[in-house]
Amino acid sequence: MAERDIAAVDITWPHQANFGPGAIAAIGKRMRALGANRVLLASDAGVAAAGLVERVAGLLRAVGLHVAIDTGVSPNPREAEVEAILALWEAEGCDAIVALGGGSTIDAVKGACLRRFTGRSLDSLFDEGIQESPCEPLRFVAVPTTSGTGSETTLGAVLKTPRRKLVLRSEHLRPALTILDPELVVSLPPRATAATGFDVLMHALGVLTSNRPHPIGEMVGAEAMRLAAAHLPRAVEDGRDIEARSAMMLASYLAGHGITLKGVDAIHGLSTPVESLTDCTHADSLAVICPHVMRFNLPAAGGRYARIARMIGVAAEGEPDMTAAERLMAHLTGLRDRFGMPSRLGALGVQPSMIPELARQAQLSAATHGNARPLDAAAASALYEEMV
Repeated sequence: MAERDIAAVDITWPHQANFGPGAIAAIGKRMRALGANRVLLASDAGVAAAGLVERVAGLLRAVGLHVAIDTGVSPNPREAEVEAILALWEAEGCDAIVALGGGSTIDAVKGACLRRFTGRSLDSLFDEGIQESPCEPLRFVAVPTTSGTGSETTLGAVLKTPRRKLVLRSEHLRPALTILDPELVVSLPPRATAATGFDVLMHALGVLTSNRPHPIGEMVGAEAMRLAAAHLPRAVEDGRDIEARSAMMLASYLAGHGITLKGVDAIHGLSTPVESLTDCTHADSLAVICPHVMRFNLPAAGGRYARIARMIGVAAEGEPDMTAAERLMAHLTGLRDRFGMPSRLGALGVQPSMIPELARQAQLSAATHGNARPLDAAAASALYEEMV
């Protein structure tokens, strides 16, 4: 490689993570090591119904920690839910917070962290940027109960205010500790396993095709793609396959770190506006948008798609790049259809009248600007029109 081809990059690493079946058993000891005495445990109703909230609360209480519980997070975390977590955090005088759940819960807790150390509204943080730093340790611990968003390692949070859905980023949003226990995911139903797993594939795809060069980002993105492609169907078919669950949990974590290093592509850039104007899930919007953006990107990213196709075994080494790229698109679309995910934005509540606003919001996304092929408002509008 010539010297002029070597790009200067920043290399950051997540904080400590504990990975493996049964890792949750040590959460009390690890919270004590962080200096915690009073813990707010944030989660959602589904995780509570599965018995995981009381299980983790019991582990924390067993080492003498005071535990306050909030289980009010929804699948698309809203500002009111962030405010409820913050209010309980302050009312209970907690000095640590645990996010037990999927990306929605982890993002809601990140929003509460931002509110706690900045004192500003979510819309203000998005409009004016985040310059503040915490004056005291946040002691924020993430315990994912899905394998999908990668929020357990990223610097971002996706939240919804009455005005819009927004992405907030700060170096202070990375958890101080992440506990990756695949045993916490075995009860996740097949549809939710498929949806969150598809998100991992889209993260890895976006990392590997983003126009931002980063050698470490490429490495973690590739390993995330390999793991997810090989193990997602197994995890959907048999939720108690602990090897598949472990691989998907690690893939989610690696893909999330890849996002921090490289960002993603316009599949995500066009998805966030859809989720802003409707109440659809993240995975469903990605499932619709994926093949359309991939086809748009073929002139610029066909070679990258081909390498991914060969890496995961859906194309042969000797096939032309465009043939291999087509095979990757067919494979991902086939998984989407096999998992029963939607193929049209109309099924998610998108109306043609929304397209100008969708295209406008897409231009505000860093993911859109990280796309392999430049995608302006006119191109975004055309894509949305063919997807409705």
